[in-house]
Amino acid sequence: MSWKKWFYKKETALKRFQAVESTVYEIFAPNNRYIGRQFFQHIAPRLCELTGANYVLIGKYLKNTNQVSTLVFANGKLLKENFIYDLSDSPCERVIGKKTCSFPKSVAQLFPKDRALAKNGVEGYIGVPLFNSSYEPNGILVALFKKPLNKKLVKTIESLMYLYTARMSTEIEHLSAKDEVEKRNIELELMHRALKEKNKKLDESLGELNRIQLKSQEYDQLKSTFLANLSHELRTPMNVILGFLELLRSEELSSEEREEYINIINVNGLQLLKVMDNLIDISKLQTRLLQEGPSRFSLKDLMTQLLIHYRNEANTLQKNVRIEFTEESLEKVKEVYTDQDALLKVLNHLLDNALKFTSTGDISFGCSYEADYLHFYVKDTGIGVPEGKESVIFDMFRQVSTSYNPEFGGNGLGLAISKKYIDTLGGQIWLDKNYTKGACFRFTIPYEVVRVKSEVSNAALD
Repeated sequence: MSWKKWFYKKETALKRFQAVESTVYEIFAPNNRYIGRQFFQHIAPRLCELTGANYVLIGKYLKNTNQVSTLVFANGKLLKENFIYDLSDSPCERVIGKKTCSFPKSVAQLFPKDRALAKNGVEGYIGVPLFNSSYEPNGILVALFKKPLNKKLVKTIESLMYLYTARMSTEIEHLSAKDEVEKRNIELELMHRALKEKNKKLDESLGELNRIQLKSQEYDQLKSTFLANLSHELRTPMNVILGFLELLRSEELSSEEREEYINIINVNGLQLLKVMDNLIDISKLQTRLLQEGPSRFSLKDLMTQLLIHYRNEANTLQKNVRIEFTEESLEKVKEVYTDQDALLKVLNHLLDNALKFTSTGDISFGCSYEADYLHFYVKDTGIGVPEGKESVIFDMFRQVSTSYNPEFGGNGLGLAISKKYIDTLGGQIWLDKNYTKGACFRFTIPYEVVRVKSEVSNAALD
């Protein structure tokens, strides 16, 4: 070999070494600032420049699907978008997990099903496998050329590519571990949220269970109180009746005394009848055994008879109470079509309460026509409803006071029965909180105009 050829050969090798030196130092230097995906994005264009490749592909092996997910796909200094690459019928299939595979020329013709090769006009191919620390395949490094390769040049390029495999394998392993950690973190976060939601629902269920339990205990207490009050409601008037019947046996009674005793017996007998009627009504409402139906009747006549009835009762009870009925409110309402018995029972319960809790003062009731419903009210100047009790007075067995009061009596069924009757009529009932002189109850029922007139039975008020 002449000295010129020897010198030229040495000079070329020196240039190649100098070209590689800076890149190798950049890869393995301890102060290298590129890691993970940044490392691949930085090194791929340098490999294109160093090997003369038109494209450099660095991919992560997806074992479950036999695919490669590119970490970087470089075209000189331009980085193309990443994609997932199917290994079947491609030269990469011969590289993954095996050994370096090179095709100096005609690679697109050798693998006609690999459309990417033909699309990019690839002629030469060099692929190097990547392995993790357990020597399991985890990636691939590929250099693609648009022109055929010299066989000697192939070996040189392969050697250069091998310089990077250790670092690339490590970075892919770190990326996989990082992805796995992030995946686990997401799964844990989802599990945490699911558990948090389940705990929330469990707390709500426990809270609801506690409320139901407290409600059940309260209901049991109310039933016990109701039964105790019912005993008083039955025994007290019965004792009065029996006692005064015994007094009537005396022949020394004056006619005035006899009349007074008979009146007392009559009042207590009516009280017993009301208690029995309440029990029968609540039983019918709970078992839906209501046999009454809608009928046509004069609302004005009904309200007038209620006025007469309760004025007489106030006199019987010797109460200084003025009871009024607003007739003007019914000028537009001639006759109505609804359940007369249900409406009558509701008004009776409300007026009974008004008379019971009003020792002196006024009681007024009336009705007005509003749109397609009738609006009834019963007002009094009695003791009223204590603050905080407004929402429970329509519950079964509820009373303002849970202890028996001989002055007022009662069993806590009147307002509950009224609400159930109003529900069956398709209306609403409530306590007017804006009224402060005593108590004011209001309720509405649907209104239907009728033309046929019928009389209200006086017996319904007895």
